[in-house]
Amino acid sequence: MPGAVRAAAGFGIDLSRHRARTLHAGELVGSALAVGFEPAHVVGAVQTGGIPAERAFLLVELADVLEVDVLPWPAGANTLPAKIAHANARRFAGGRLPRSVPDPVGKSDREFERTYEEIARCVGIIDMRLFSVAANGAE
Repeated sequence: MPGAVRAAAGFGIDLSRHRARTLHAGELVGSALAVGFEPAHVVGAVQTGGIPAERAFLLVELADVLEVDVLPWPAGANTLPAKIAHANARRFAGGRLPRSVPDPVGKSDREFERTYEEIARCVGIIDMRLFSVAANGAE
């Protein structure tokens, strides 16, 4: 997918050696969080990978919940499992249906760029809300 490789390069990501791999049974059982671009990824994480459904999200869904529906964190939600549990409890609170990251395969380089922009936006929100030092209560 030359379009994907070119678009990723614009974001400082080298996809030239990236290869998809098969998810094996039980591979995600001990994972704190699984994030997929489309529903089939999330279903696979749960049904094949073995992660509980409450810890499996679509990328845009998780970013939307973290951006809009969990401010502020409730008392005691200072660990990753607690934050994910709270995000799960709030995932349908906004009345939005989860949406996938659009698949740009077969489309123009500009569509790949738009897709990467959306991915970068979502990853930035997830990083800030779940993993940043400030989000974990440290100043």
